[in-house]
Amino acid sequence: MFDIVRLADRFLKIAAEIDAFAYPIAAEDGSGGPAPARPDLADLAARLRAATEAFVSEAQADRALYAHMSEALLMSERQAHSLADNLPANVARWDPTGRYLYINAVHERTLMKPAAEVIGTLTVHAEVGAAIAHVVATGEPLPGVHQVVVGPDGEPRWHEVSLIPERDDSGEIVSVLAIGCDVTERKHVETILAEREREFRTLVEHSPDIIIRYGRDLRRIYVNPVFVALAGGEDGAAGLIGKRPRDLPLSSNAILSGGVAAEEFEAALEEVFVTGKNLEFEAASRWHDDGTPGACYLVKMAPEFGENGSVESVLAVARDITELNASRKHIEWMAYHDPLTSTSNRAHFSERLREIVTATASEPVPMAAVMMVDMDRFKDVNDTMGHAVGDEMLREAAKRLRACVREQDVVARFGGDEFAILIPGAESRTDVERIAQRMIERFNQCFVLDGTDVFVSCSIGIALYPTDSTSADDLIKYADSAMYLAKRTGRRNYRFYAKGLTIDAAARLGLESQLHRAIEFQEFELRYHPKVLLRDRTVIGSEALLRWNRPGVGLVTPETFISVAEESGLIVDLGKWVLREACRAAVEWNKKASLPHKIAVNLSARQFQAAGFGSTVACMLAETGCRPEWLEFEITESILLEENEAVLNTLGWFKKMGISIAIDDFGTGYSSLSYLARFPIDVLKIDRSFVQKVTTDRRHAELVKAVLSIARCFGQQVVAEGVETLEQAQFLERNGCEIAQGFLYSKPLPKQDMSLLPRCLEPIAQ
Repeated sequence: MFDIVRLADRFLKIAAEIDAFAYPIAAEDGSGGPAPARPDLADLAARLRAATEAFVSEAQADRALYAHMSEALLMSERQAHSLADNLPANVARWDPTGRYLYINAVHERTLMKPAAEVIGTLTVHAEVGAAIAHVVATGEPLPGVHQVVVGPDGEPRWHEVSLIPERDDSGEIVSVLAIGCDVTERKHVETILAEREREFRTLVEHSPDIIIRYGRDLRRIYVNPVFVALAGGEDGAAGLIGKRPRDLPLSSNAILSGGVAAEEFEAALEEVFVTGKNLEFEAASRWHDDGTPGACYLVKMAPEFGENGSVESVLAVARDITELNASRKHIEWMAYHDPLTSTSNRAHFSERLREIVTATASEPVPMAAVMMVDMDRFKDVNDTMGHAVGDEMLREAAKRLRACVREQDVVARFGGDEFAILIPGAESRTDVERIAQRMIERFNQCFVLDGTDVFVSCSIGIALYPTDSTSADDLIKYADSAMYLAKRTGRRNYRFYAKGLTIDAAARLGLESQLHRAIEFQEFELRYHPKVLLRDRTVIGSEALLRWNRPGVGLVTPETFISVAEESGLIVDLGKWVLREACRAAVEWNKKASLPHKIAVNLSARQFQAAGFGSTVACMLAETGCRPEWLEFEITESILLEENEAVLNTLGWFKKMGISIAIDDFGTGYSSLSYLARFPIDVLKIDRSFVQKVTTDRRHAELVKAVLSIARCFGQQVVAEGVETLEQAQFLERNGCEIAQGFLYSKPLPKQDMSLLPRCLEPIAQ
């Protein structure tokens, strides 16, 4: 009986040892009890224990059952071996020296040898032999020993072996039991996972982005080196893990430093945990100590789900978009600003004006003003001094305009030398007038460009909201019309819009269209106004005067259309036509003349300053056969105002060719003795407004005498325009005037009538 009890005790120990492998880690099943990791081993241990306990119970109850119990025990042992042989795991037993005592069928297949050849031999695997020696020496089980075995297919297979010491009644270790499983597939998966982990860490730790993982308590689980470097701190990542965003010191320059921004960031994390949805937003780090803004980041939060489908963690990735934001802001700035002057552009101006009109359409509103500002004679500066200097002038003009308005007002450049001003909330018309006057005064001050003093004025047109219109487009159009009125009425001033201007603008637009047609269909012709010597009334020349034979209207004088031709640029084509016709007439009249007949041609400032005008004149002379001494160019004083080298060179070139230069309407403009001395002027033409009063107004008489005296000093001829009476002619002759032109001798005549004029003209009866 004693032997039976000892044997039963041994089987119970074996069952306990098998249980240790079946339940290697405490786990729970649905009922709250431990769940076996290896159900097959658990079943084997339970059956072995049950059989042993039943055997012992029966043996204690009835000694007569001893033989039966012995047989039952043998049966249990056979069953245990049968179970071991049918387990999917490798089972082996070694003696303390490492010799095989038992192997199951699975282990036979693993070793590819029958049990008979293996039993009694030493294990050939060094790691297993070392593990057996360790178990024997320590008396402790050894789980998780890995063994590489060549499988039936010739490929290496990984086995995970757990070893258990087996003791006799005296406690001596008599054998070592091993149970091993083929973990090749698991090892393969682990290898793949490890490679992916390495790849992930390489990507994450070398990424230029900030990458942080947060747990459900909003504490950091992981931070990458970029965040560690930005957040600073002596403890590195360890000082950041386990802390919430709000725990970062305010002194940190990293994203999500403590304070309001951190609280908002935590609220975003909580939203992702609750909703399980991605979230994207922009965030900024604190401002630097020097007052400059910190970096701007694009933050993306992604939920990470657990096995039960709930959000276990949130991965936050923050990308530095500071430069991108700067580029984006620059692009936005470029879309609404003029790059040359840094003022607003037309699009921004129109948008702001529409905002004012739209926002106030349904309620009483304060006055708003739209001002169009155009620089007078800017093209002259651009053409003569170059575009670089012109650009410099535009930048300075923009500064002067900004200095004249409030911070909330809009200064915009529409293009070229045209600016627009928007003054929202103007208190009164008087306030707008003060601003306009301030602008004119600032422009009257000298511009210093490339070391040269240049004077350029401005003309301003003003339209008022809602007085003139509640339409943004109309307000701009009306201010533009008022600006052109300011130009036509002397420049260097401002004009408010009046309803008649719209009608005038439409009429001028129609007139421009008709002028194009008139040039195409040759509706222009010349009239010639004779010039005579006062001493004997000999005809020495004439002035070519342009007339428009307008269908349905008749002859139209230049006063009606010349300003439109100037503004539209048609004056250049018209001027070429006049010059060609005058040259042809000069050739025809001088072929057989005993005295030369010189024809005076009026040049506009725009025509004179047109590129290549000198070459145009030379080609015209060659084309028509006209000699230069048969021509005289009449220019206005405004051309000479700048006294620049380009004007001087052009006039000097004409002088060398033999063409005379006359100043038309002398005394009515910006007369200056300096340009009379500097420029090659041959003739001064006294304006009719002075001539017609020489016999009735002492001041006009003295002024004409002064002009005649000045001309003599400079060696210049004087032509008196508008001579209509004998008394006027006699006064002029007595005071040294040589040439006269006026209705006293003839009205302007067509070319064919000029050919019939006698050599000397008698005064027309008055």
